[in-house]
Amino acid sequence: MAGFTRSWRPLLAAVGFAMLAACADQGSPPAAAAAPQLAGAWYQVFFDTDKADLSPRGQLIVNKVADVVRTNNEVRVTVIGRTDRAGTAAANMALSERRAELVRDALIAAGVPAARIDTSWLGEGKQDAPTPDDVAMQRNRVVDILVQEPA
Repeated sequence: MAGFTRSWRPLLAAVGFAMLAACADQGSPPAAAAAPQLAGAWYQVFFDTDKADLSPRGQLIVNKVADVVRTNNEVRVTVIGRTDRAGTAAANMALSERRAELVRDALIAAGVPAARIDTSWLGEGKQDAPTPDDVAMQRNRVVDILVQEPA
């Protein structure tokens, strides 16, 4: 099994780097390129346990979303804060609120009009990976960002 795992590592690393490069592309588009067409997309900003700090990766996502929203006056952004089940339900509700507000404020700082952002938080409710109480799970420590076209 160890040989199998080692033989796949270079391939997995190459795929990971390609995905990262695609997400982190900072180059300017060609002059003929159209505005970003990411409306209808769903993004996730992850957090460390019991933290509400925006990571560099989180800021990159915020900036990409802001680029889309600034180039399309029709789209709206929905920001939803969530937590894992480590800690009390009340503390997690407050933490999910802080995370959602942090992302909302970062979007506003990046040029998204506040009037086009809807913000909510769920605490430890509606988890991606259901877990028992007091279980820390990064997949659940997240703010979802949805970019939506008007109905």
